[in-house]
Amino acid sequence: MLNTFCKTKTFKIIIGKRDELGVCMITLINPDSNTEVLSKLDFKTPPIGLAYIASVLRENGFNVRIIDNVVEKLDLNEIIRRIRDSVVVGITTTTPTFNTALKYAKKIKQALENVFVVLGGIHVSFLPYSALKYEFVDAVCISEGEYTMLELAEKIERGKSPEGVKGLIYKENGKIVDNGRRDFIRDLDSLPFPAYDLLPLEKYSILGQKLEHFPMMSSRGCPFSCRYCASSLFMGKRFRARSAENVVDEMEWLQDKFGAKYIAFSDDTFTLSKKRVEKICNEVKGRCLDVEWSCSSRVDTINEELIKKMKSAGCNCIYYGVESANPKILNDYYRKKISLGQVTTAVKKTKENDIQTVCSFIIGAPMETKEDMMKTLKFSIKLNPDYAQYSILTPYPGTEIYREAKEKGWLLTENFDEYTCGKPVLKNFYLTPREISKFLRYCYMRFYLRPRFIFKEIKNKNIKIMFEIIKKLLFRSGDDNG
Repeated sequence: MLNTFCKTKTFKIIIGKRDELGVCMITLINPDSNTEVLSKLDFKTPPIGLAYIASVLRENGFNVRIIDNVVEKLDLNEIIRRIRDSVVVGITTTTPTFNTALKYAKKIKQALENVFVVLGGIHVSFLPYSALKYEFVDAVCISEGEYTMLELAEKIERGKSPEGVKGLIYKENGKIVDNGRRDFIRDLDSLPFPAYDLLPLEKYSILGQKLEHFPMMSSRGCPFSCRYCASSLFMGKRFRARSAENVVDEMEWLQDKFGAKYIAFSDDTFTLSKKRVEKICNEVKGRCLDVEWSCSSRVDTINEELIKKMKSAGCNCIYYGVESANPKILNDYYRKKISLGQVTTAVKKTKENDIQTVCSFIIGAPMETKEDMMKTLKFSIKLNPDYAQYSILTPYPGTEIYREAKEKGWLLTENFDEYTCGKPVLKNFYLTPREISKFLRYCYMRFYLRPRFIFKEIKNKNIKIMFEIIKKLLFRSGDDNG
């Protein structure tokens, strides 16, 4: 069926191409990413946010496809060939993929001028007008996208304007119209499970190994106010959690339908409610579910009793955000509100209970000296987590650090391609960008090339993982563009 149009004032809406059953096609795209911390360790996992939006659209009668170009690596001409039947194209964006998303939107609009192009994701949720100033972007979806995209699709299917769709900012009569924020989803149990069947699961891998790890979201929202993180604003400061029964239902479903052997919870702080975690653990054990899982935790929301409970229910890895060994930077500047004593205790108790630990560390705060960074590196080695993630402080839009840096002229660039956590984009009072880049590489080499780490990996029969890490570190060590 050929596209036809109706007009609301001067706003043209597609009554779009449909299949033989009269159902519109919605395409969701995850553009190629250059995020250095993930590429350094070769993490390629399914985009859970798009999978949730797709599942809600499909449950409500729409045809949906997902193109994850992080793993599919299609050129834009091939993408356009695939999406010619689409009525709406949604492109998700992070800060480092924003410019790539704009390229996709421009090319798609040039080739398919009647397609309604929406950008969504964390970056445009905080800087919507940076996208809407381009004629090839029709709208921006703010924050949670499931029901905003559904309501938009329903409006367009009926040939109506997006007027009144909460969570959407769009263009009409040459002006930008802000429909206002949509309330956050209170009942997360009401969401259908992610549409992973729409993704090329055979193309995902972790450290070169076939995907048996699946991401899972058991809660949204974060009540904390870390200055380098925008999560509490993007998903709200109110902690919203799924029931233990619903969480374990999905764990069973992932295992039965996709052969999942490992679940990686993507919650900001999985352990915020100890009582809920205990219920999840009891539910897993009550169903005799044989699946391993990992999660993120603050060091001050966990104790040994909970760690033991989690271990008994299959938890084999906990990710802790440590960030800095300088208490002033950690708590005065980052506003993390934890102590190094709490860090040491949490990591020690976790390791004693045979759960792997991954700890993250940040270097490059404006007032941070080389001695401060060395102190953080030495602390990370003394702490001796199983794995460490080092990154350069990156002032992402939406964070307090971004607002401060912009006001004070501390941003070295606003080319968001550089906002990868692996490149200095924020002024440091003592070190050059090149020196910070070199120190980041030194952190990775110093931690992962230790004999202690290598022997541990050999003992634990993680030889393949160890060689993948070392190969990537050695290969990238010569890449000095700092």
